[in-house]
Amino acid sequence: MTVFTGGSAYLMLKDIADGFIIPSELTFKQFRAGDFALFSQEADKLLREIRSNQPPITDVDATQKRQRRMQRVQTAMMLARNVQTRRG
Repeated sequence: MTVFTGGSAYLMLKDIADGFIIPSELTFKQFRAGDFALFSQEADKLLREIRSNQPPITDVDATQKRQRRMQRVQTAMMLARNVQTRRG
């Protein structure tokens, strides 16, 4: 059984980026060391994907959406690191 909402780390991160999942410390309660590593790896991959899709400079809405997606993923990464650090 997987600890990732949606079945895989990548799908979970896509849902977080799109705002369907709001991560908290409880989101990472079931995670083990390997799960944190996979989550971090997939988060880096998704951030690269988001950064590579640059909207036109004049499209303010698309730029804001892109920034919000990156911020959500970075926040999830920060939460995961904090939970992992606290566990030791």
